[in-house]
Amino acid sequence: MGSRISSTRRLAALALAGALALSGCGAAGSAGGNGTASSSGTPHSGGILRIAEPTEILNCIDPSQAAWTPTRSLVRQFAESLTDQDPETGEIKPWLASDWTVGDDGKTYTFNLKHGITFSNGEPFNADAVVANFNAFLDEANSGIGPITYITGLESVTKVDDDTVTFTFSQPNAAFLQATSTTTLGLLAPESLKQTPQERCHGKNLYGTGPFTLTQWDISSKTTLARRKGYNSPSPFETRSKGDAYLEGIEVSYIPEQSVRTGSLAGGQIDAIWQAAEGEIYENEAAQIKAAGGTIQSRAIPGTSYDIYPNVRDESRPLSDKDVREAVSLALDRAAYAHTVYRQDYPVVKGILGSSTPMFQATPDAIKYDVDKANDLLDKAGWKLGEDGYRYKDGRKLTLVMLDFVKNPGQDLLVDQLRQVGADLQIEISTWSDSVNKEKTGEYDLSMLWSYTRSDPSAIDNLLNVKDGTGNKYARWNIANAEQRAKLDALFSAGIRELDSAKRESIYKELQQYLADEYLQIPIYERVGDLALGANVHDVRFTAESFISLYGTWID
Repeated sequence: MGSRISSTRRLAALALAGALALSGCGAAGSAGGNGTASSSGTPHSGGILRIAEPTEILNCIDPSQAAWTPTRSLVRQFAESLTDQDPETGEIKPWLASDWTVGDDGKTYTFNLKHGITFSNGEPFNADAVVANFNAFLDEANSGIGPITYITGLESVTKVDDDTVTFTFSQPNAAFLQATSTTTLGLLAPESLKQTPQERCHGKNLYGTGPFTLTQWDISSKTTLARRKGYNSPSPFETRSKGDAYLEGIEVSYIPEQSVRTGSLAGGQIDAIWQAAEGEIYENEAAQIKAAGGTIQSRAIPGTSYDIYPNVRDESRPLSDKDVREAVSLALDRAAYAHTVYRQDYPVVKGILGSSTPMFQATPDAIKYDVDKANDLLDKAGWKLGEDGYRYKDGRKLTLVMLDFVKNPGQDLLVDQLRQVGADLQIEISTWSDSVNKEKTGEYDLSMLWSYTRSDPSAIDNLLNVKDGTGNKYARWNIANAEQRAKLDALFSAGIRELDSAKRESIYKELQQYLADEYLQIPIYERVGDLALGANVHDVRFTAESFISLYGTWID
């Protein structure tokens, strides 16, 4: 089946000068899995939680199609899943399902479902509803949209009885159990599924089993959710085991300027800022939030780190040479990037995947900063330093064209760092669609367009092992030559088929190490979910996907 990847990408409005001036003034702290804001007092019901987010650019809140990270957090408030994942250990536990079994051949998953749960429109949660949802997922996948990589190889979904469903695959899919815990496979009432995928994107008549109902979706004004009465299906990782949500409702405003979001929180016009890698909180904003009595809670986002992707396949481009790719990587000071562009307590990237991803493999050699070695490698590759400070080979300047669709000082820092080794980095800013089209032509050297959020190492497969709408595998990607592709294909195939957890971990660690050793992905920074809270907000929980759950949240 053809596919189209759904990826997220930050929109940054960096305040570099302010960050430098206020270095060391951060208020952020890391957060564990089951809670981010500690409670001081007795929880009580009532109040509207007012959240500010960056502007949503994808305009879709249908669970299976939503790709914008803050929006996927909103999905979690009204749509729930068959299972949930422990944010600390990665363990999968039953949620709307009561238990499951996996066939010996890894091709069948049978789920038993909990009783007495309803969608917010009153329809029962049962086998018919689950079958309807997964058939809709298959229809979307066959149309090149939706949760394609989450259901790789799924052939059929069968109702055994009212409380039992069996999934049958054409090949083992070891990542499917984790997929059933994601917002992407969040379940909607059959009535909601009567709409087209395009209609569902617009947020009308989306009925889930969650503690809130979606009452308005409008990225030009605000999104609202209301507390649902009679809620009875909390995640196994919630600190509360039953009862309606404390909050009366949630109101989300879309504010593009980070300084305005920060000022609104400090001034009490909003209660929280949810950034989630679509514009991390910087040093000066952190200081302002702390001065107003607020806090910042953070969690590394699982899936890919924020990596740049070299054009390896075109042998006429400089980065087809591994020595040049390695030199580019060695010229980048990741610690300076994290602490100068963002804030002093911002984590430094450790590998291809985010550090919160299960089966994460740190690759310290691939993120090393060594300008002397970078210069030696470029000399070895035949790029000689000219009088103007740039390198040349056969009369050709070492110019690297990098694609992006937003302008930010983080790019300026990369330009400066690569200039130190004689490389002329040129940033080409276009619209999102134009940037993607340029990437397809191959007339570029580095791409900064893609990242992927999933709390499973198959996030690498999801991002790289894709086809375009015509079924042409890897049509969009130029990150590997034929030999490298053969190696990647073997690892992708082994990883998705291997059911033994220890063996699967070994495969995915080998895959991460291979990508790092060949410099097919060059990590720049760790993607982080930043949540700024006013002093009146208590008990917000991070999920395994580094989204937020507001079921147990209460406000003074």
